[in-house]
Amino acid sequence: MKDLERIIAPVSKNANAQPPVAQWVAKGGQANVGEIDIHINAQGVWYHEGGVIERQALVNLFSSILWFEDGEYYLVTPVEKLKITVDDVPFIAVLSAKKSSRWGVVLNTSDELVIDEAHAVSLREYQGQWIPYVNVRYDLWARVNRAIYEQWMNAALDSQAVNDSSDNMVLTLSSGDYIFEVAK
Repeated sequence: MKDLERIIAPVSKNANAQPPVAQWVAKGGQANVGEIDIHINAQGVWYHEGGVIERQALVNLFSSILWFEDGEYYLVTPVEKLKITVDDVPFIAVLSAKKSSRWGVVLNTSDELVIDEAHAVSLREYQGQWIPYVNVRYDLWARVNRAIYEQWMNAALDSQAVNDSSDNMVLTLSSGDYIFEVAK
């Protein structure tokens, strides 16, 4: 547990603000580069030394200092960069709603995103199915859960946003001016 306390000390002072992780990495001040026994499974559950991290506030804090580089995930502070393991992606989109003309999602870390070019949607194959993923930040992605996937598919079918100009039918939705694929 001392490892966890050491990691969060530099960023826990203002836990509500998004830490400037990109600036920390750009400065390259992480003198201590190593690994820590933190694992995020495919359902978005965080583990430390094999046990579930049950404090959601701690998970939220760790998720705010995540970085993805060269196919690896890290927890980054101004002085450290510690590699962790992630089964698929670190975030799961658990709720979605449309307000006015924009779609939004809530992540398993309580972060709220509006689907747009900054938080683009990309279809990726996962367990043999094409599933939408949402870009969170810093090339970190959230996989949408089954309920959102079905919600988006039904909304696309209801709006008849079907593009079948090629051999494959593609369902799309729009969030403001941003159009994204939901299923193919």
